[in-house]
Amino acid sequence: MRVIVAVGGRANVVKVAPLLPALTSSGIDVQVAYAGVREDALDYGSGFTSVYGVIIPAPTWYLDSGIGSSAAATGVAMRSFEQLFAVERPDAVLLAGDVNGTLAAAISAAKAGLPVVHVEAGIRCGDLSYPDEVNRVLISRVAAMHLTPSARALENLEDEGIEPERIHFVGNAVAEQALRELDHAPGAGVVEAMGRSPRGYVLAVFHRPDHLADRQWLAAVVEGLSDVQPPVLMPDSDAFVSACELFGIAIPASIQTTPPIDHLKMLSLIKDSACVVTDSGGLQEEACVLCAPCVTVRGCTEHVETLTTRANVLAAAEAEVIRTATLAAVSGRRQWVQPARWDRAVSDRVVRALRRGIMPLR
Repeated sequence: MRVIVAVGGRANVVKVAPLLPALTSSGIDVQVAYAGVREDALDYGSGFTSVYGVIIPAPTWYLDSGIGSSAAATGVAMRSFEQLFAVERPDAVLLAGDVNGTLAAAISAAKAGLPVVHVEAGIRCGDLSYPDEVNRVLISRVAAMHLTPSARALENLEDEGIEPERIHFVGNAVAEQALRELDHAPGAGVVEAMGRSPRGYVLAVFHRPDHLADRQWLAAVVEGLSDVQPPVLMPDSDAFVSACELFGIAIPASIQTTPPIDHLKMLSLIKDSACVVTDSGGLQEEACVLCAPCVTVRGCTEHVETLTTRANVLAAAEAEVIRTATLAAVSGRRQWVQPARWDRAVSDRVVRALRRGIMPLR
């Protein structure tokens, strides 16, 4: 069996990293097509590539299509994937997540008559004003096999009319990668190098372009986090800082901003934080599995399991709401029952699902 793994962008490297060696070890011929920009990837030697510290087999194809507006980036990626699939005819195209590059790969593969296997299928926030929710729904319409991270995601797909035989509850690949990487995480030294101590900081990470383009949202976040205790550490903050500068929003000294850090260091910071405040879907998952309380500054989340386990709470983009939720998370509990199959065996379940065979779309 030959599979092309289409990595839609930087965020999805984490989701495929544990899958790639498992697929290869099972005898599947795997090649990687990376839709993001080549500058994201660094040569790691011996046929491997590092993308922000996450190690994967070196992509066979770099499509360099992750630049521009949402529509432009999707269109460029679709054209690149269309050209690739016109020449390469794998038995399946496996893709993960919901970024624009993933949608582009799904549509291009389906139009080329290639079976699409979707990892992290079926998650829904229920709000189509979120661009990634639109992507998730559209990918599900063209996928031949749906690999879900949760029982709730499986139910979502069945409610949408997807045949049960196409759906496999394999678990959460982001959780698997976090657990595996934690074995090699550098530990408290990362925190100490930033002048902080374990539990001595609130970790804040904000990435969503729609939020960074909203002055009112940014101002509420800065005000809400300006005087919480312990103080805020904001790594990988270049985009957030630039957005605040654009709108003339001053970031107080109590919020310590830093340049980007690699994924291993970020996991250490999540694990040792007093709590996490974010708008990132991936950080919600990682905080849950690493037992760090999380506050998500959004009106909804696709990772509903983090709410039902009480690992995560939603906070409206209002300064006092953010402040109150953050202080409650800092003083709250750090133990909960992990969602089912958020473990180290996700990749093994994916391999078993592929071995059962992929039903062609009718």
